[in-house]
Amino acid sequence: MKKIHKTITLDLETSKLAAKKTNFSQWVRNMLRSERNKTESHIANQHKTRIEQSTGISTFELLHHLESKSPEEIQALIAILKMSQS
Repeated sequence: MKKIHKTITLDLETSKLAAKKTNFSQWVRNMLRSERNKTESHIANQHKTRIEQSTGISTFELLHHLESKSPEEIQALIAILKMSQS
């Protein structure tokens, strides 16, 4: 992966905290990914809640019902969903 250099400004306190990290750059990358994952997880939970409220069944049940369908039935359901978005 290509590395891109960024510069940050720390105060005395945060400089001391950063000095305690064995690999500060890696720690920053991990924290940024963690923040991204939390945001994505929050959005996914919002979608899950909306689906459960509008269908009256859990996403687990919905997936269970889909898994019992044939590939052709699943494709037909997807086509119906795509048409309703138009």
